[in-house]
Amino acid sequence: MAGQGTVQLFLLCLMPALLPAVRINAKGQQVLYLAQGDSVRLGCPYVLEPVDNGPNSLDIIWTLVNPDQRLPFLIYQDQKIRYGNAPGLQQRVTFAAQDPSQYDASIRLANLRVSDSATYECRVKKATVDTHRITITVLEKPAAPRCWMDGEPAMGRDLILRCCSDGGAVPISYQWSKMGGEFSTGWLPPRAVQGQGTGDLMIQGLSQEHAGTYSCRAANSVGYSQCMVNISVPRAGYKGSQNVGLIVGSVLGAIFFLVLLLSILWALLWYCRRQRCQPGMPIDIRDSAAAAPCRGGHPHPCHAHHLTYTPCQK
Repeated sequence: MAGQGTVQLFLLCLMPALLPAVRINAKGQQVLYLAQGDSVRLGCPYVLEPVDNGPNSLDIIWTLVNPDQRLPFLIYQDQKIRYGNAPGLQQRVTFAAQDPSQYDASIRLANLRVSDSATYECRVKKATVDTHRITITVLEKPAAPRCWMDGEPAMGRDLILRCCSDGGAVPISYQWSKMGGEFSTGWLPPRAVQGQGTGDLMIQGLSQEHAGTYSCRAANSVGYSQCMVNISVPRAGYKGSQNVGLIVGSVLGAIFFLVLLLSILWALLWYCRRQRCQPGMPIDIRDSAAAAPCRGGHPHPCHAHHLTYTPCQK
């Protein structure tokens, strides 16, 4: 019994040294999928146990872990922050807290690149050491897709809407939806069927209920982009009515042009006649016929008549 008591007392005295003094409040290794161009906070909050209340300085080291190397890139030591030799990271990484010694060794990594895909290790050391790893995979979001109609919308006909994104990490999925009304995304009208694994939307027997704006969303594991296309369905007989209206308008235009032309000609003729018919010098018209005996037996021939004629006067 005395021996057992001695052992228990020894273990009780040794227990503070066996307990982990530095403890990072994170569970297991994290795996994150992030989009190119985004920013991320890599968390590393920690606590210090009473055993760490000593003269030892606090060291925080962030390391880039690759299969072939370990590269420290951000260090807090002797109450100073310095950067390691990690090309491309110095200008984009910083501690999230102004003072990392206040129980937060988290960092911010801005403007993510595909080359940033790696495992990042946070190491906090004082009297004891604790580590935490975060693996990130940086992918490119789908490029803005193109939307277009394959065919001309006409009542009763079939129409295909196509959607395609030319960039981004695969696999890329496509989702069509009709906008407006009480529906938002993910809804399609009757007889509108999307192809499996493609950006094609088949609309059979086009009708007025299919008219409207359609949205196509191209998505992968880190983001999405979208485009839109509008369908306008002409009503039955609309094209014929439009042709009749065009013909009537052409006829009325021709009649108006003819009336205008006749009016101009009449005005020109009236103007020319007015110019010629201005009062001027009288015109003498003498009777050039031979004098004939006057009726009634008068011996003298009829005297010549002098007529004064003014043009255009009645």
